[in-house]
Amino acid sequence: MLNVVGAFGLSVLIGTPIAFALIFSGLVYVVSTGEYPSTLSSYLFATLNSGGLLAIPFFILSAEILNRSGATKCLIAMVDAWIGHNRGGLPVVAVIAVAFFSAICGSSAATAAAIGSVMIPEMIARGYDRRFTVGLIATAGGLGILIPPSIPLIIYGMITEISIDRLFTAAMLPGLCLAGILCVVAYFMGRRSGVLPSPRRSWSERLIATWQASGILLMPVIILGGINTGLFTATESAAIACVYALVLAVVGFRVPLREIPAMLTGSASTAAMILLILAAANLFSYALTSERVPHAVFDYLTRLQLERWQLLLMLMLFFIVAGMFLEVISIILITMPILLPVLTNAGIDPVHFAVLLVINMELAVITPPIGLNLFVISAISNVPVMDVFRGTLPFALVLVLFLLGLMYIPGAEWLTSP
Repeated sequence: MLNVVGAFGLSVLIGTPIAFALIFSGLVYVVSTGEYPSTLSSYLFATLNSGGLLAIPFFILSAEILNRSGATKCLIAMVDAWIGHNRGGLPVVAVIAVAFFSAICGSSAATAAAIGSVMIPEMIARGYDRRFTVGLIATAGGLGILIPPSIPLIIYGMITEISIDRLFTAAMLPGLCLAGILCVVAYFMGRRSGVLPSPRRSWSERLIATWQASGILLMPVIILGGINTGLFTATESAAIACVYALVLAVVGFRVPLREIPAMLTGSASTAAMILLILAAANLFSYALTSERVPHAVFDYLTRLQLERWQLLLMLMLFFIVAGMFLEVISIILITMPILLPVLTNAGIDPVHFAVLLVINMELAVITPPIGLNLFVISAISNVPVMDVFRGTLPFALVLVLFLLGLMYIPGAEWLTSP
């Protein structure tokens, strides 16, 4: 087993993409144990033979269509028209826009890029501190993996065999609560900046902006309303969202048909990356399971006889460290097959744990050296990565306190009750 872990660790250290690092370590195991070469291909693609996974490329495509069509700008303009005239209002506009887009996208990086490309230049132009601006967008972008539809929650549900609809329902209220807390923090920090607010918009301007954004406002209603009422599954809702987004782009925003291939290829590359990681992680999990690593971890943690709060704290600290070096989907795929029996034995609700894990991963996307949102925001704002990271620190503290509250405040689990 050491050769597998060593191959994976070495691959990551030399900068190999995580999917290929997982494939290489799995290949090392297959060769070292004398398995048939066909084992490699069968485990690579067995996991992908699932209808539930179709939700991932569909949600990514719908977000790509809306972003390229200009619907994102209409959404931001609408929120700005209603509350942008308040002192400290524009940072709140940014968080609300992120929350809305999160209810469409399912990816933190895509959400941060879509909203950041519009909001960062606007906030800086109005006089907000550059570091505060990029830190706010990078942190709020993490809502993309908490507010449903969340791609990590889809992966978590597939691994643990928990209903994705149930996970979405459990994550909704914590996601909205966290968005509200970020709005409050952003508001007070924005007021302290001394930036003068924009002029108050007339009622006619507000109504026009709302009408122009009405199409994208219906998107979360279609996705989440259909899932929660049982009209369709998460996968079906993703497909319907794609069709709706395409119609909205072509009819509502007059997007030329010649731009559709670019939307398809852009979303396909992102979805392919996620699915390749998923396939590779299945091969790596096969190696771990064959070597009885899950059983060894379960026996070790059982012997420690930790209290529930101690086990949760240990696991959350482990995930924070893991998130510094691995991407969120990889972490879920590698660890959850091992940890699920441990959670069951300790009496920890795996649905509640899913929400805790995703909030923890919101910290991961803004933590060096791998924090994806840091690099995304740095690329679109031309701000050095470490400056983006420093800007996230006040908001990262909010995430930590919110996570601890969900873990230890009595009765807090009702927030995640499906």
